[in-house]
Amino acid sequence: MSYKERMIKGVSWNFLFLIMAAPVAYLVRIIYANSLTKVEVGLFYAILDLISIIAIFRSLGLNNAIIYFIPKFLVQNRKDQIKTTLISVLSIQILMSILGAFLMCLFSPIIINNYINSQNQFGDITIIFNIYSVMVLGYYIFDGIKLIIYNSLIGFQSQKIFSIFNFLNILTILILSIVFIYLGFGIRSPALAYTIAPVLMIIICGIIFLKNVFPEFFTEKLSFSKMLLKDIFSYSIPIMFGSAGFLIMGYLDSICLTYFTGLDTVADYRNVAMPTVMILSYFASAICKVLLPMSTEMWEKGEKKNLSEGLKKILSYSFIISIPLAVILAYFSNVIINLFFTENYLTAAFPMSILSFGMVFLSLNNIIFSIFNGIGKPHLSTKILYVGALFNLVFNLLLIPKFGAYGAAATTTMSYVLIQILQARYLNKFLGYKFPIKKFILCIISSLISIIPVMVIKELIFNKCILLLLSSMIYIIIYVSLIYALKIIKLGEMKMFSWR
Repeated sequence: MSYKERMIKGVSWNFLFLIMAAPVAYLVRIIYANSLTKVEVGLFYAILDLISIIAIFRSLGLNNAIIYFIPKFLVQNRKDQIKTTLISVLSIQILMSILGAFLMCLFSPIIINNYINSQNQFGDITIIFNIYSVMVLGYYIFDGIKLIIYNSLIGFQSQKIFSIFNFLNILTILILSIVFIYLGFGIRSPALAYTIAPVLMIIICGIIFLKNVFPEFFTEKLSFSKMLLKDIFSYSIPIMFGSAGFLIMGYLDSICLTYFTGLDTVADYRNVAMPTVMILSYFASAICKVLLPMSTEMWEKGEKKNLSEGLKKILSYSFIISIPLAVILAYFSNVIINLFFTENYLTAAFPMSILSFGMVFLSLNNIIFSIFNGIGKPHLSTKILYVGALFNLVFNLLLIPKFGAYGAAATTTMSYVLIQILQARYLNKFLGYKFPIKKFILCIISSLISIIPVMVIKELIFNKCILLLLSSMIYIIIYVSLIYALKIIKLGEMKMFSWR
């Protein structure tokens, strides 16, 4: 199968199940918003975000190393090295998980009193401790093992199986959340759902992986060596620090909001604003899961020109698709929140509008970072991410105490733009790539012109569902017409990739 066929097939599967997962994930947020108090929702996400940041040091970047080394060893026909890598990573992951869980439990009184409940919004500390313990001793440990299996599937480029289980994971969380809320578990429901779901995925997905994807696992010999471990850690440690920078940018907003403004604002930001705008990154996410292992294979085979040409089209299409959706989300933020959530969450509307444009650049950033990691240069990702993370930290500390969620959204958006500027330099250096600035500017102009008729329609239609559907259809029709009229996309370019 050619690169083009594999890319299109892999992206199609990923995108299909991401689109299927999007309403399910959103429904989880809607159920939490309508079944729990705002403070309870904020409490769950404050704990989840804290654990997610600490989790990067649990994996030591080894999850990404799996994606890099599996296709590399496949090219070399060294399946024994693949088995050794997987067992090494799993062993290290379990040890780090136990150590991390122990330390988080040891310091739980300080974390709960001085961080999670710093604004004294939650009266019963016992409930906070119970939820915190379940998430640390359950979700934190089992989710790490689940990710090893998921990343192994990506490394083997088994995109279909990965996509299915990624969807099943969020579907399981939804079902479990509904069951626990119905049974009266209240605020404990999200913690239990998020803890049990990865356990089920480990069992089912693990069996399929060993039976269908890597059946040689039980027959291949182990070949432990200091050189292999050195190679793995040489790749993974920069990834860990790079991922830490990425997670800091992703979750630092929530951490600062929890400390400076309280759990209500966290609920706005993490349960409404951020999950809604993350829809814009789905196209890029589908591509990244395919692009990282494939770029490794192409780089190893010396196909630099094909890689550069493919990246050029991927980035262009990602921007062309993302920018109109960002404008729609930004313009209709109040309508969307009124439609799916309660009026208590309308305070999330303006941060959501700001973040919509940040997500466009996040999508491009993720694609480029996948390329850097795929060609064996994770140190570039680390360097760029830490500049962005430092910028994010400084401005969060300056803006969040005064502006709350508005300051967090603005800071995150500016950070993603900064990272994009820094990435441009290295892309040109290693792949000879230059951003099509003129094309991007024309896309922005087209998206802004397309919103003008929608502004008129908004004053004539009062039913929110009809308004959103009709306005979106008209907007997309005008936008597509403009990008063809301005020759941003030509009919001959609709073949998604030019790779052989």
